Amino acid sequence: MENEIRQCKNCKKDFSIEPGDFSFYKKIKVPAPTWCPECRGVRRMVHRNERNLHKRTCDITGKNIISIYRPDCPYTICDKDYYFSDYFDPLKYGRKYNNEQKFFEQFYEFAKTVPLASLFVRNSVNCEYNQDMGGASNCYLCFRTHDSQNMLYTYRGNHSSYCTDCFQAVIASSFLYECVNVITCSNSKFLHNCEKCSDSAFLYNCVGCVDCFMCTDIRNKQCCYKNEQYSREDYKKIIDSYKLSMYEGQQKALIEFEDYIKKFPRRNLTIVRSKNVIGDNIFDSKDSKSVWNVRDLENCSYIWDSFNFKDCMDTYSGAKAELIYEATATTKGSNNCHFCIRVHSGSRDCEYSWFLQNCSNCFGCVSLKDREYCIFNVQYNKEEYNELLSQIKAQMIKDKEYGEFFPLYTSPFPYNDTVAQEFFPFQEKEALEKGMKWGSFEEKNYKATMSPLNLPDDIKDVSDSILNEVISCEHNGECLHGCTKAFRVVADELSFYRRRNLPLPRGCPNCRYYRRLAYRSPTKLRETVCMCMGDNLSNDIFQNTALHQHGTLPCGKNITTTIEEKLGLIVYCEECYKKEVF
Repeated sequence: MENEIRQCKNCKKDFSIEPGDFSFYKKIKVPAPTWCPECRGVRRMVHRNERNLHKRTCDITGKNIISIYRPDCPYTICDKDYYFSDYFDPLKYGRKYNNEQKFFEQFYEFAKTVPLASLFVRNSVNCEYNQDMGGASNCYLCFRTHDSQNMLYTYRGNHSSYCTDCFQAVIASSFLYECVNVITCSNSKFLHNCEKCSDSAFLYNCVGCVDCFMCTDIRNKQCCYKNEQYSREDYKKIIDSYKLSMYEGQQKALIEFEDYIKKFPRRNLTIVRSKNVIGDNIFDSKDSKSVWNVRDLENCSYIWDSFNFKDCMDTYSGAKAELIYEATATTKGSNNCHFCIRVHSGSRDCEYSWFLQNCSNCFGCVSLKDREYCIFNVQYNKEEYNELLSQIKAQMIKDKEYGEFFPLYTSPFPYNDTVAQEFFPFQEKEALEKGMKWGSFEEKNYKATMSPLNLPDDIKDVSDSILNEVISCEHNGECLHGCTKAFRVVADELSFYRRRNLPLPRGCPNCRYYRRLAYRSPTKLRETVCMCMGDNLSNDIFQNTALHQHGTLPCGKNITTTIEEKLGLIVYCEECYKKEVF
């Protein structure tokens, strides 16, 4: 079997299907895709809203609730407490399959009648304003955060505590502020891509560092400033000179830090303890291609933000699963599930279903738990199920539906509410031309009572009265990422700033989130050459400190990277980078 070039039915661009892909499709008994990998990724992502919350009423109880679904969403939305209670019986919404109607049209009409949970928050205490959360307590405006406590404005905080305004703080991280992609770090602020660092600030790609400030690419150091070793006394004098408890001092340090790290080479790709992989931010994986922000993958392709997968393809967000295809949020031991949304807790052999828990042999179902042999939420015996399923698949193949993920029109969300907008940002006109929905952000009925320019510069000068103020966002709605124009400081947040001696922020939570998101490279490889110039300055900035394998001449090795050319960064191949860092 050889590579086959096909034209994407959606964007009309050519894409390749490789022999290994065909083998996988044959193994799980699905036809090859007709959309290219990027279009398939967008199609899945438009069915996932991770961060945008809305006020609405529960369609079942009439209760005022917070939800990821807008008030005008065509689906039936219910309070999460009702959804996860014993009162909710999804089987009563079941309907017989109609062999005279196409499957996707029929599923759309059926799914709109089955209540969906306003928020996916379970086994958590004091966590009303969050989404995709479990085993947590005392968290506020956090998303994809699990088994954590006392977290604020954090995305993907797992097994951690007391982190505020962080983007992926995991594995026993604590007391962090404005950190991005950190593992087991503590008592620190403005760390990027760091592991096992503590009592530090403004570090990039550092490991095992304590009491370090304004450094990049150092390992197991203490009392370092700009990669130089200092005595503890001199180090403390340097830190004190920045006046980091004051907003002006913090912003000055941030600008200086971002300028400083640009003077050092970046590794073209972050691939750690992995073999035969293609993509970026890959850890402990093997035999996988086009995978992004992943860990513990084996024999996988076209995967985003997932871990502990084996033999899976085309998935956004998942964990601990096998034989998953064209799905999102398939987790916890699920196996052989295809074209599904949030099918988890050991579900097996399910297709074209939403929100299943511990189910097997279900097709076209919504919100079932501990069920098997169901179609459109109707219970069958094994023989009836298999017979009807064969009829449905035969008709779907005839209608050219089987093998495709849910159409764009079935998404409950406008494009700009979904994670697709973060990976593949569109303007309203472009989204609408592509057949996406678009939603306007509602005007809030509050009036700002304080300008960010009037906030005290030093946290020591902030009184409890700030809790009663509505503060204007410094962007004032003029940015392109859902600025709320104003925000409040909540009590736990103020306590955190005081405890950590941090100034108040000037931007709303959305604007702060997008500032951190900007550090993430796109999930697309580009070809370039290693910028190591041997004995000469790289990009007229960096001078090598070690002898490289290519000697004094430029490296010139052909490499791929996700780092955008427009950023003007120095990009080294793996070998040259390691010579300078380790």
